[in-house]
Amino acid sequence: MNPATAKITAHEKPEDELIKEFCQNLQECKTIDDAFLTITSLFDSLDVPIERITLVRDSETSEVTLNENASGIRREFKAQLQKTNLTIVGISIPPNLNSLLQSLVTSATATFQDWISQPVASPNAPTSRMIGDSPRMRELSIEITRAARSDHSVLIKGESGTGKTTAALMVHEQSLRSNKPFVDINCAALPEALLESELFGYEKGAFTGAAGTKKGLFEIADGGTLFLDEIGEMKPELQAKLLTAIEGKRIRRLGSTKDVPCDVRVITASSRNIRTMIHAGTFREDLYYRIAVLEISIPPLRERDSDIPTLVHHRLSIEQQLNGRSSPYQIESLALQALTLYDWPGNIRELQNIISRLATRINNDEPITQESVLSQLPQKAIESGSLLLPNAARIINPGEDLHAFIARIQLLAIDSTVIAMGNTQDAALRLGYGRTSLTSLRTNLQNGIHRRTKRKTPSNTNPNQQSLPVG
Repeated sequence: MNPATAKITAHEKPEDELIKEFCQNLQECKTIDDAFLTITSLFDSLDVPIERITLVRDSETSEVTLNENASGIRREFKAQLQKTNLTIVGISIPPNLNSLLQSLVTSATATFQDWISQPVASPNAPTSRMIGDSPRMRELSIEITRAARSDHSVLIKGESGTGKTTAALMVHEQSLRSNKPFVDINCAALPEALLESELFGYEKGAFTGAAGTKKGLFEIADGGTLFLDEIGEMKPELQAKLLTAIEGKRIRRLGSTKDVPCDVRVITASSRNIRTMIHAGTFREDLYYRIAVLEISIPPLRERDSDIPTLVHHRLSIEQQLNGRSSPYQIESLALQALTLYDWPGNIRELQNIISRLATRINNDEPITQESVLSQLPQKAIESGSLLLPNAARIINPGEDLHAFIARIQLLAIDSTVIAMGNTQDAALRLGYGRTSLTSLRTNLQNGIHRRTKRKTPSNTNPNQQSLPVG
């Protein structure tokens, strides 16, 4: 069975029939990868995104992470049977589906228990939420661990698409509040009036359309963590109410005269510079001091390019599961190099988008080529056959004059071409040099011999003016 074709039109089936068919599909799966894909397909048909599936069988753990940057309230569905433990984390669960989803997880756990004598084929996807082992990512991991040890409010700073929601979730999971709710909302996604009612709730009749009482996210997150993404988009009037709620640890629903205590740890995030907004008068300084007791900065992808290959392979493994492929996607080294040298202004979100597009263009076991990558990158000036230089070519280092800068670019161009062509002979031909001449130039550049020898200056020039180096 191809799990990709096992998607069930769940809304059209009675509950008993749905569970029975789901268990039959699971029993036909040959690997954990196929089973995870079958689970994901069913939840998708119920319009419930899955963030994480974790299966523990006889002390062996298999896990896959999906939709890690999606917004919405997380809820865990767990079931345990003898040596089998299954946990599925769903996002934005409609209340009428809670019972059904728990039954599905329980039934799936029983099915996995029947596999206990079979070998486990672990998913290829890494289990870590933050992918990468660059120095910047190791520093970030330390910052997250330190923040998790305290109960202070945290402000997470970073460009759009860097994984601020993931970082907030990691802080929550490593904290003493990990067994309580993690609730998140994007402040930029809702108009001010709706955002206020979502945060604080309302009483029946508080406004037109308020047909009943509704708890706000502060109450829902009681005892746990409330994550406010893009808090810089919140209007000043609502900022004042948020400040009161954080300081007093209590909220008041719209239309109510009573305060409701809320023990909530607030984590916020913004892709905008909050300090600049304070100077501009668009963000309250007193609120900043409340939400930014601790600060975590997430580096953009271009500042940790050594992590890009790992991120690419991680995403390809997810695409393999989603597309029901039996064999992993392959990618050529030049294609991976092109992805590594790209700027990624959209960060992780853009990378996931590009890799998903590339995966859909692959036929059978063909590898992803450099030509395919360049056709998907939004840089129309890059043509097939172009050689891309590292990001360092765009930077003039402190204390580096024009001579030294051009020499460094020349060395970067030579090294990149040698790597791309595979040998010095072909690289020399590509750059218009003889092999011996290119080797000599490279040696001189490595030894810092890059300044042009001074010659007799013509009478009509400035004797102090320096000449540009020549290759």
